[in-house]
Amino acid sequence: MKNRDTTVICWELLRALASGPQIPSRLARVTNIPYDRLPDYMGLLAAGGLVRVEPVGGHEEYSITTRGMEALSHLDFALKLLFSEKR
Repeated sequence: MKNRDTTVICWELLRALASGPQIPSRLARVTNIPYDRLPDYMGLLAAGGLVRVEPVGGHEEYSITTRGMEALSHLDFALKLLFSEKR
């Protein structure tokens, strides 16, 4: 498997959270990120105001913020420009 850039990993995390709040183990699984590395990326996203961490029951739950949805939209647009075929 090819190593992914931090930007790509953050984009994948935001895309996963766009479908709704998730617990850490599920989020790590759907984005193929080692569970022990997930807090590093989520801390980065939370510091930027892109995700929110909330205690639910006896565990944490991550959700995307409005600012995170805006960032995801910009990232989607930029990636589409970069990788679309010229016509």
